[in-house]
Amino acid sequence: MAAILGDPEALAAEVSRRAHHRAVEIAEDAGRRAAAILEGAKQEGESIRRQSVEADARELAALVRRNSARAELEAQRRFVVLREAPIDRIWRAAEEKLRDLVKQPGYRDILKRCALRAARELGVSELVLAADPVGHELLSTEALDEWSKEAGIQFHRAPEPAATWGGLVATSGRIRFDATFATQFGLARAALRERVFQVLSRETP
Repeated sequence: MAAILGDPEALAAEVSRRAHHRAVEIAEDAGRRAAAILEGAKQEGESIRRQSVEADARELAALVRRNSARAELEAQRRFVVLREAPIDRIWRAAEEKLRDLVKQPGYRDILKRCALRAARELGVSELVLAADPVGHELLSTEALDEWSKEAGIQFHRAPEPAATWGGLVATSGRIRFDATFATQFGLARAALRERVFQVLSRETP
């Protein structure tokens, strides 16, 4: 190195050589860094791709679940409609017939059966009967005396009719038996709905 300090051309050549060597080292290092960055980018891209695929799969699964849930709800809604429609038709027709019974000559006998049933169910010695406004007028003293002898208990007519459209309510103190058409037929309707539901459930694949 001392020999070339006095020789500008030799010095320039040495500087050039060293610069070239350094440039080669820098280029090699840059190449290695670039390769490392490229590999990292590839790995990151692969990771992102996998995450994207997984996200797409999750989104697709969620979509399938949502669609399945909507389809199941729609099927349940249609099943309920199928189940309720015949019950509603039967209910409306039966209620019309029951309302007509109130206007028939034999309505007093129907009230008698309601009263005797209340006596059997409650098992008390006295009952106060309140029928619908039409039926309440039929609860005459003579009729109640006759029913009392048959049932073995004492029937009395309540001061006021019951707020119903058919049947009667029997009470003894705090004990109460609701033999109104609305309540009794409502219980029958619930039982009918359950039977229809069971039949349709067996027939549904």
